[in-house]
Amino acid sequence: MGAEITFLGGAREVGRAAYWVKDGKASLLLDYGVSFDEEDRPVFPEYVSPKDVGAVVLSHAHLDHSGALPMLYSAIRRPAYMTKLTKELTAILINDFLKLSGYYATYGETEVKEFLESVRTVDYRRTVEIPEAGGTLLTFYDAGHIPGSAMVKLELPSGLKLLYTGDVRLSETQLLGGADVSGLEADVLIIEATYGKSDHPPRENVEALFVSDVREVLQGGGTVLVPAFGVGRGQEILAVLADHEVEGDVYLDGMVRNVTELLIQGENKKFLKNPDMLEKAYEEAKVVRGWQDRRRVWKRNGVIIASAGMLRGGPSLYYARKIQGIPKDAIFLVSFQAPGTPGRRLVEEGVIEEGGPRVEARTQWFDFSSHAGASELLEIIKSVNKLKKVIIVHSEESTALHFAQRVREETGLDVIVPKPMETLKVEV
Repeated sequence: MGAEITFLGGAREVGRAAYWVKDGKASLLLDYGVSFDEEDRPVFPEYVSPKDVGAVVLSHAHLDHSGALPMLYSAIRRPAYMTKLTKELTAILINDFLKLSGYYATYGETEVKEFLESVRTVDYRRTVEIPEAGGTLLTFYDAGHIPGSAMVKLELPSGLKLLYTGDVRLSETQLLGGADVSGLEADVLIIEATYGKSDHPPRENVEALFVSDVREVLQGGGTVLVPAFGVGRGQEILAVLADHEVEGDVYLDGMVRNVTELLIQGENKKFLKNPDMLEKAYEEAKVVRGWQDRRRVWKRNGVIIASAGMLRGGPSLYYARKIQGIPKDAIFLVSFQAPGTPGRRLVEEGVIEEGGPRVEARTQWFDFSSHAGASELLEIIKSVNKLKKVIIVHSEESTALHFAQRVREETGLDVIVPKPMETLKVEV
């Protein structure tokens, strides 16, 4: 039993996930994402000819896993497998990407339309056959990362069983129930290790500190700005405030609002741990509908949850600029802040823009990560039955090598940290 895996992106780096899996009868692409450089320009994965790919499988909607997929749909249609919610969220994120970075994109609205029309949706724990990949069997398992995210199991024509975690989180949050790892079986595991060197604090501790600090600012008459990723994090923060019954107005702005409205519709509720609570929280929140609202709400005592999470644009950057000089107000960051972003500058230098004024508003970062920490990643590895090889991706080189050694020491498994554009021949 064997296969070849080529790492077109996502090897010894975080983001730009793109893994090309082939055996004698099957050719599949697991994710095809973009990352961004320090000038906020998209960095695409290495090229693969669409005619050489039988089918695409997408683990979740985030752009570092989905953002390059329309490139494959300029001339040839290939089926793309994902959950129903991932399809809907990917449409939102890719269209937003085109608006912001369309100048650098190698595709347009036509390719996005072709891609979305090629999607075949699959429910969790339902096995389907991919005829375009030699009859490969595909099964999705809840990855616990964002709503609709999936771990991907492939049973290739060669007999090899391959499990890919995508981005994964094992423990539950207010929004999601955590990854579904019961009864997993595979020969080879491709696992992300974004946080392969560290563990996150218990979520309940992070929530308690966050809620306490929000209340403190509100009681002082201030406004709390929470820049948040539009998919997942914004909704979790809304749910946290509702669960802890924080008194005061909560405003939703930008993609956070649109995605929340999508998540509480019909069948999409099944992807959430407590959809009723999120729906109630949304009904009680105040929705910012445009610039007339936006110019008013930052002057009010309350909490504003707004995209973008790293302050790279969107309404959150507008609000941050407005309140940065007000000591009673606060900017509470709850998302990862990439190097070169205004959010990272705020954390490290106390300014939003290079050469700009020092921020006088209270500033804090809270670890609401949607990724598993090192101990959880090890737990996932140990939960996979009959496992023979582990391949570590979606991790900075030093972190991946550190985590690989820990996995070897604790499990005795064969562990590989692939290099960019390396092709591994996997035999078990």
